[in-house]
Amino acid sequence: MNSTERYSDYEHLAFHRDGHVLTVELNRPDDYNAIHIPLHSELARVFAEIRKDDEVRAVVLTGRGKAFSAGGNVLKGPRPGAGPVLDAFFKDARKIITDLLEVPQPVIAAINGPAVGLGATLALLCDITLMSRTAVISDPHVTVGVVAGDGGLIAWPWLVGMARAKEYLLTGDKLGAAEAERIGLVNRVVEPEQLLDEAQALAARLAGGTVRAIQGTKQALNRIWLDTAHLTLDAALATEKECFASGDHQRAVDVFRAAHAEAKAAKAAKALTEATA
Repeated sequence: MNSTERYSDYEHLAFHRDGHVLTVELNRPDDYNAIHIPLHSELARVFAEIRKDDEVRAVVLTGRGKAFSAGGNVLKGPRPGAGPVLDAFFKDARKIITDLLEVPQPVIAAINGPAVGLGATLALLCDITLMSRTAVISDPHVTVGVVAGDGGLIAWPWLVGMARAKEYLLTGDKLGAAEAERIGLVNRVVEPEQLLDEAQALAARLAGGTVRAIQGTKQALNRIWLDTAHLTLDAALATEKECFASGDHQRAVDVFRAAHAEAKAAKAAKALTEATA
């Protein structure tokens, strides 16, 4: 199977090959590449497909449009309730993380805009992360009533240390690109108009290198993250699942929606006042 056939049935991911470099875009730009259930399902199979693709020697992962990914869309949903749909969702959640960590080819993240929640996790579990100077990153699971169980707890402590990981995962605070680079969360900051070119150039460099040595080194290093995943991921996903099934997440989303609606109404009222003044 060639690469064109392999990736032909994806609706919410877009693919472009240049030589041995495969660029994968999260492709829901009108919704800031928010990860709804269909995209979540596609992510649960794409990394296993890439792993089997001998024509691909390096990957660039990015988002189409203004965002890398806004994570789960708490305003639009849908959110699976307790039952088979929720069970399948969390089975896929585990597969996304472990499959990404088991991809032998080096994966370069090009963080072109906001990377939030699972979007941040996907970027940070890549091998090298380039971040637009204007982008922001955060893992605000706790602010919508769920455990940060989808892989952020694997990436953040290894990248920035346990103290900083706890600060950002327990508060959900966002970081700008300069601060993310300063604390070692991402590799380097790039001007927005240069981001994709630099990511693809780096991927091409790796794709043109000694394949067995590069992939073997990556896989050896990723054993550390896989061991962490095996240690923590199941327990974290189980408690995150409880947050969905118990209604904790829904109650937090209702509060978030109410605050969003209030802020929107206040903004509209202010605009009307200024227009009639």
